[in-house]
Amino acid sequence: MTAIRYAACTLALGLLAPAWAINKCTDADGKVSFQDASCPGQGEKIEVRPALEGATPIPSPPSTSREGAFGPTWQRKNHLRSQGIPQARAALERNQKECGAQSAEAVATAGPLRSTLASGTQFAQERAAAAGQGKAACEARSEELRKQLKALEEELGAP
Repeated sequence: MTAIRYAACTLALGLLAPAWAINKCTDADGKVSFQDASCPGQGEKIEVRPALEGATPIPSPPSTSREGAFGPTWQRKNHLRSQGIPQARAALERNQKECGAQSAEAVATAGPLRSTLASGTQFAQERAAAAGQGKAACEARSEELRKQLKALEEELGAP
């Protein structure tokens, strides 16, 4: 059995040997033939290259089939419902709590000055300016979080 397999493989390899040079021969009657041996009369040599070298891949046409039941659109909307929007709301609430804590801390520290400094001194003005900047930054962050939340809600509501 093994000898038969070897013989079959040898025969197959012998028949499948690639022809790297092909000759196009034309006889006296104008009949064209192709052969790997040189032409006895008039003919031309054709150079054969592997098919993959010069081939350009044809792009596949866009899929016209519909998205499956659990396709990317469903996955994105499910993510928005379960994680995206709840996390955005939590971030907004956390930011508002932090802003409230900062403003409460600023009020507590900005209580009546127990010193001999006048209320219009530079120290008091700097402290008020710092509190105002903190409040402005806090409001800007809250507004940015609101915009992000609104964009996520609009994306979820879009068809």
